[in-house]
Amino acid sequence: MMVEMRNCGACQTRLGMRRLSRLFLLALEAFLCASAPAAARVSASDAAATHAYLEAMIALQRASGVTESAELDAIEALEAQVKAECPDVLAGAPPHVEGEKTSRSEGEISDELLSAVFSTAEHVAHPSDERFSKTVRRLHWSNPKLTRLLRSLALEQAEQSAIPTPHLCSDTKFWVTSGYTAVSAGTKDYLHRRSVVSSITQIEPEPHEPLGDIFNLTALVAHRLRPYENHADKLLAKKAVPPSSETTSPALTSFFAAVGRVFTALGQTAPPPA
Repeated sequence: MMVEMRNCGACQTRLGMRRLSRLFLLALEAFLCASAPAAARVSASDAAATHAYLEAMIALQRASGVTESAELDAIEALEAQVKAECPDVLAGAPPHVEGEKTSRSEGEISDELLSAVFSTAEHVAHPSDERFSKTVRRLHWSNPKLTRLLRSLALEQAEQSAIPTPHLCSDTKFWVTSGYTAVSAGTKDYLHRRSVVSSITQIEPEPHEPLGDIFNLTALVAHRLRPYENHADKLLAKKAVPPSSETTSPALTSFFAAVGRVFTALGQTAPPPA
């Protein structure tokens, strides 16, 4: 009888240990789930939207590679036009004195020159930008801020590349004729359209976000997409949204050289590549 009681007590002890072990395992499982990376908890819809966005980004990059030559040709055509219609038109412009406030008309002409030369190449890439914007417009994330940001960035890029390049020779000649005091209606219209488009994207700051990312859209997009990437898309994200240090291309050297030649043809010092 005593043996049977001891055995029964041992059974109860083992049963109690099993229960404790089971409770421990359940608690451990709950802890591991709670502390798992955010990517493990990405919803299927968020993961699908992120994957589609990354694929669209890669397609846009490929399209950009295809149009590089045409973009360079467009810049060189602009240089040829300047040399034929208004060579050194700005050579006599009063030099800016360091420390002095830039006049309004000088600032407007400077903005037009820089934007127009680059937009000559942007205009070539407009069809690709438009396709990208249409794709992103259909995507939706559970985070409304992310959805708004990515849609507006894509739309702004498409709208900006759709703006026709202004006639630089007409606008610069007007400024010179005015005694460097007034700009043409064409200059004002072009800058207004650029201003309207540049206001499409309103970046809403998020808590605990690196302040520098607000001024680096590549880093900002990469940072905000990260919580919505599943494990399989981690490598795809690095390819689609590379760090800024990896966005440089040998083709940029030729591109900035061509931009510099346009400014030289106008009689101006070329802007730095940065």
